[in-house]
Amino acid sequence: MFVSHNDLLWMLRQVDGQAVPRDRLVHKLSNHSLLSLFPYYDGIDALFAAVADKPGVVARTFQLLGTKLNCTIPVPGLPVDEISIPSLKSQLIPHIIEMINQQDCQALQPGARVAVRVDSGISSVQSGSEGFVREQLDGSSRVRFYSSAGRLGITMPAPEIADSELQLLNTAALLQRHGDLDSVADYFFNECLLQAMKTAIDSSVYACVARLAVQFLAEEGYLTISGDEVAGVHDRIFPAISPGLYRTYKDGSLFSSYNLSCPPSERKPHALRLELTTGCDYNNCTYCTEYSGMKAATKSLAEFKEHVDRVAASIGSEKARIRRLFLGSGNSLGVDTPLLLEALNYAGSVFSPQRISLYGRTTSILKKSVAELKQLKEAGLSLIYWGLESGSDEVLKYVRKDCTREQMIEAAARLAAAEIEVSAMLMPGVGGLRLSDEHVAGSLELLHNIDITYLTLLSINPGDDTPYARTMAAEMDNRHLTASEVNAQVYKMLEGLQPSGLRIGMFTEEVDQVSCNSMRFSYEFTASSKEILLRDFWN
Repeated sequence: MFVSHNDLLWMLRQVDGQAVPRDRLVHKLSNHSLLSLFPYYDGIDALFAAVADKPGVVARTFQLLGTKLNCTIPVPGLPVDEISIPSLKSQLIPHIIEMINQQDCQALQPGARVAVRVDSGISSVQSGSEGFVREQLDGSSRVRFYSSAGRLGITMPAPEIADSELQLLNTAALLQRHGDLDSVADYFFNECLLQAMKTAIDSSVYACVARLAVQFLAEEGYLTISGDEVAGVHDRIFPAISPGLYRTYKDGSLFSSYNLSCPPSERKPHALRLELTTGCDYNNCTYCTEYSGMKAATKSLAEFKEHVDRVAASIGSEKARIRRLFLGSGNSLGVDTPLLLEALNYAGSVFSPQRISLYGRTTSILKKSVAELKQLKEAGLSLIYWGLESGSDEVLKYVRKDCTREQMIEAAARLAAAEIEVSAMLMPGVGGLRLSDEHVAGSLELLHNIDITYLTLLSINPGDDTPYARTMAAEMDNRHLTASEVNAQVYKMLEGLQPSGLRIGMFTEEVDQVSCNSMRFSYEFTASSKEILLRDFWN
């Protein structure tokens, strides 16, 4: 099944980081014209049989095919009662195959079928647009397009396109996407016939195409299907949506790790991760193995500038879509303020982001004065991701966090004074069964005394070889909470939390790949939404 690059990207953006009922996804896809899937509609014969002006549709079909085959196809003078899909295909399919073979060019030359590369940086012509070379120039070609072309699909006269932005669509390329020549010819015929009958296309066509789209995404590994629910597979989707970013993150000379730790909201095509620090300067939390074996280090300003420049060059045309920057790794806020200011200013000058964010620990926040934090805000730092984990001093001590609840309250006050937004995280289940009540009570006390914008609940998920897991295994009076007990703890926390308008979410693995949450929700936590959330929680 062939799906155009533009249709594929649109579909992948709808399912990236999503888990939804299958019917809802089908409905969403049916409201979009996935034109490259239309030729697979299984009701073309019936659609054509209901057309009143069959000769007119046939004439238009032949005209469109001529454009697609770069030739003139004479319209046969068939009586109306002899016009049918089988009769038309018997005449046209052999001719289509013959023309495709004649156009089997192995180099850019007049008459060659070409497409604009999917990674093209051209702004005037859509990537994936197809057409024929009309004229060969010095390092460029004039192309007459028959599909997509200008932005919003606007028809364009033969524009001049750099040869480096074009790729051949010879017979081998067509066979790769359709399988065999009969399938290529059948696809071309169906595509042109449906375009000729566009006024007859009804909701049944869109619904059929949407179901085929879901089938395609599942077969290609972009979706998983479980019962009536589908979920996007981020590791398959991200390389397709952002090949430049994917390739760049994989470059070991640019990044210490492809899986550079960052929040799920920063794993997006419009978000760029930059590495100012490596590892974590604390690295003593008992549940965390994220930075095991990784030496904590900070780049000099010269090293960071070189890193930024090389990343910008590596991602190519994808630089234009960057709207967010995330400065990693584990605790970039711990960098000395003068260096951090220089880094923020330089990264901001190269990418002009709408938002810059980073991880910050409680002790790192407290090492900055309000004046310093305000300077960072003025330099572009607008959001800090902060791992609270718990508001219970006993739980914090249990996992070796180097702070107390009162220190977190003080740190939050400094961030609020500097007007830097906070996306905080709590760990349901942390401390196990023995400390469950303390965890809930302490966390509620903390949340009621700090001003944050976002709160994410991420159930603790320690590896078996972590100090946390070994400690708990050795305790006779303690154990990990089960998934249902974690959810009960979350319910108790939500029940006791006073509505403040903060955005609270709990996500499963299609959004957060390190998650072991068994349920998900996302709400602006107001009095009315609290009532709805508690009511629907167990559903």
